[in-house]
Amino acid sequence: MNLLKPTKINQIILISLGVISTPFAAFAESADDETVELSTLKISAQGEGEREANPSDEYVGSNATSVTGLSASVKETPQMVNVVTEKRMQDQQLSTVNDVLMQTPGVSVKEYDSSRQYYFARGFEITNMMIDGIQILFDPGWGTGEQNASTAMYEQVEVIKGATGLTSGSGNPSAAINLVRKRADQTEFEGSASVSVGNRSQLKSGLDVQGALSDTGHVRGRLVVEVEQEDSFRSVGDTSSQLVYGTTEIDLNDSTLLTLGGSIQSVDNNGTTWGGLPLWYDDGTRTDWDRSKTTAADWTYWNSDFQSLFAELKHQLNDDWTLNLNANYGTSKGNSQLLYVLGNSNRDTGLGISPWAGGKFDLDSEYTMVDAFAHGSFNLFDRDHEVRVGVSRAEREFTATQYAVTSTTPIGDFNAWDGTGYPEFVYGDSSLYESVKETQTALYASTKLNLTDAFKVIAGTRVTSFELDIAPGGLSIAAGDSIEHNNIVTPYLGALYDLTESVTAYASYTDIFNSQGERDSTGATLDPVEGASMELGVKAGFMDDRLIASAAVFDIEQDNLAQADTGQVVPGTTDQAYVAADGATSQGYELELVGAIRAGWDVQLGWTQYKAEDAQGNKVNTDQPRRQLKAYTSYQLPNDLHQWTLGGGFAWESESYATATNPITAASEEVKQESYTLVNLMAKYAASPNLTLQVNVDNLTDKTYYTNIGTFGQYAYGTPRTVSVSGLYQF
Repeated sequence: MNLLKPTKINQIILISLGVISTPFAAFAESADDETVELSTLKISAQGEGEREANPSDEYVGSNATSVTGLSASVKETPQMVNVVTEKRMQDQQLSTVNDVLMQTPGVSVKEYDSSRQYYFARGFEITNMMIDGIQILFDPGWGTGEQNASTAMYEQVEVIKGATGLTSGSGNPSAAINLVRKRADQTEFEGSASVSVGNRSQLKSGLDVQGALSDTGHVRGRLVVEVEQEDSFRSVGDTSSQLVYGTTEIDLNDSTLLTLGGSIQSVDNNGTTWGGLPLWYDDGTRTDWDRSKTTAADWTYWNSDFQSLFAELKHQLNDDWTLNLNANYGTSKGNSQLLYVLGNSNRDTGLGISPWAGGKFDLDSEYTMVDAFAHGSFNLFDRDHEVRVGVSRAEREFTATQYAVTSTTPIGDFNAWDGTGYPEFVYGDSSLYESVKETQTALYASTKLNLTDAFKVIAGTRVTSFELDIAPGGLSIAAGDSIEHNNIVTPYLGALYDLTESVTAYASYTDIFNSQGERDSTGATLDPVEGASMELGVKAGFMDDRLIASAAVFDIEQDNLAQADTGQVVPGTTDQAYVAADGATSQGYELELVGAIRAGWDVQLGWTQYKAEDAQGNKVNTDQPRRQLKAYTSYQLPNDLHQWTLGGGFAWESESYATATNPITAASEEVKQESYTLVNLMAKYAASPNLTLQVNVDNLTDKTYYTNIGTFGQYAYGTPRTVSVSGLYQF
């Protein structure tokens, strides 16, 4: 285990954790009973010693404005929205955005290697990520670190299924991830300190404090600090991260609120793999490596440092209208030194694996986003309606530099390989590998029309201009060119009808686009890929919408997809020419139940099933499971056992497979992942009103499963059983 470096961040954490030594107060007093009526079923909402019912401290979550930009609860949103709240993240100890997405219904998480993950929903890859409803330009393939962001600075994570072009502009019609920051919205001083230890030398500690910074309470602040370290389950490797997040709210006057904030996070991945384990021996038979087997050396790493600054200005014009200006700026710097192995080893001698001469990169990414909008209500035909009109601009510049390798050492017996003792490569000069600048400018408008007490229509449109500049010498299809598309219109139309006070039916249609660099036989760049998402569903809310049941069917189409134009080349080059054709389709349905069944009993249950095919009816993205069932619940025991909360759940997915070519026999083979279930358990004990002790076990049965099957003739294992013990002190 690598010891944490003695930094100021660590010192702050250690000092803050000293409060845990404060003598325990008296145990929580018993609360009064109360009864909640749900149709004809009466259930006790609170027993002796149970916590008060508090929607913000449950699983259902708050408003999800990232779908249309309008103020709407999950129930009032005409798309399936999965929300993972802070309480759910604490119950299951979900430390990173990647951890959250692994538990989100309908989201499939796979790995390129030990440092990079990618996500699918409804048959397509998720390429959109937002913070507080404003898109950040996300590139998981380059491992810029967004998926490893700590959840300590977020109060909830939303996953909006289907196309989200109205708010995110470009992307795939799969889903969008929205990260909702914690706010400095309390005037009373309060906070929490936490510490967690686990197997594989896991250690995490954190501090979250907030309160007034002025006597009047007009200036409020919040600070979140966290450090974490854990060894890999592979023979070499460990990960460490450090986070500082701060934000302040300033009441400039009775009508104007200024919010400022920023974060700094570093993630160091040592002994990281690049790709997976070899799939075949040199006789063409399949390998079966131990889970601790690695292709990395102990000198490999993939490190990321990312910083963000944000500012929000909200001015209340009157009781009905506000003017808003939001700005985000961020940088991400990464550096990696990797080892990629080639070949197929002999089963007995272990010979046949060789190193690839490359793998040292420097990455530099910078983004700026500005969003200005007016939001309010207007009266028409004696009814109030909601509207939002705005303009946004996003820029991202990304540069990757590679280093030449001038000397390598043979690997030798791969059977005996454990990543230690292998000499580091000798590196030479650096050169440009890729450099791109992406710009999106958009005008948008959306409105919610309350046509009757029961019938509401949500309509909107976004007009986007997109430009992608690729630097000369960069590694890309259109290196040295500019891809530009102007005035792309993205419509949104949704309707909601209240069947009863509790049950709402809905329908929605929305578009999204994604640029592509391929050219046709005239030399023109193909139009962007267009994705259309149609959804029908019903949502039922109980106990003041603290428990939401949802069901939806969806149909997604992706058109203008580049396909080779046989026998044609781009004029003046030898490059293959392409034509735009109808692409893939996905149809399926999703079910979810989320929220509080009663005070102290929370649940999140989600089922997803779909089929995805190309224009010829062939299955696409078969390495993604077609069916998933994810469930988690926590229950505070009643009466004399009220100090105990028990929780647990599971994530099941159906079989999946990839088709790969056996390099020895040249035969096409299916590489299959059988269906599997991962079981997770939690037990929590309230030692005092302030101190809570917790035990979590993930992958209880120590199930062996794959997170990568068949990519480049390789495979990768998922994480074995993990056990952690944590303490949370609230003050």
